[in-house]
Amino acid sequence: MASLLADVPRMVIGGIIINALSLIIHVIGFSTTYWYKPDDTVHFGLWKTCGQAQKGIPEICIDIEDFPVSILNDSFKAARALECLALVSFVAALIIAVLKVFVLKEKGILNFVAGLLNLMAGGLTLIGVCVFATMQFLGDKLDSSKFHYSFGLCIVSGIGGLISGIVFIRSWRK
Repeated sequence: MASLLADVPRMVIGGIIINALSLIIHVIGFSTTYWYKPDDTVHFGLWKTCGQAQKGIPEICIDIEDFPVSILNDSFKAARALECLALVSFVAALIIAVLKVFVLKEKGILNFVAGLLNLMAGGLTLIGVCVFATMQFLGDKLDSSKFHYSFGLCIVSGIGGLISGIVFIRSWRK
């Protein structure tokens, strides 16, 4: 394995590592139900909402799709769509980068493509987070002090995507 990576520039290896970490962090933030926690008994994410009626009773999670259509506003749907597109972009960037390192070693343009996909993934993630943060739920804006760890993980993955994109584009320029 070490002989395979001997002729690969360190910037490309660094970009792949940052991309992979950003993808993992994004998947965790994307799929968990702690984007927003209005109180100690309820929390929700992009796909489910969970709550506990009383202490000692197991938590119950419900798919957000099962809610009335009026609760699912356009901002929420847009945030979900942006985060889905970001996830696809992260995966595509990682596939392109790995192809560049192991299969298409002579194709320098793939570093540029991986960089653009990472920049796109990071940008889409951060735009999706901003849309989620500014949406209204039943006529009220979300309290910014009640965003939780899933929300934060997506912010971190978006920043990681931007950094990885810059690293790949810098490696292409060299």
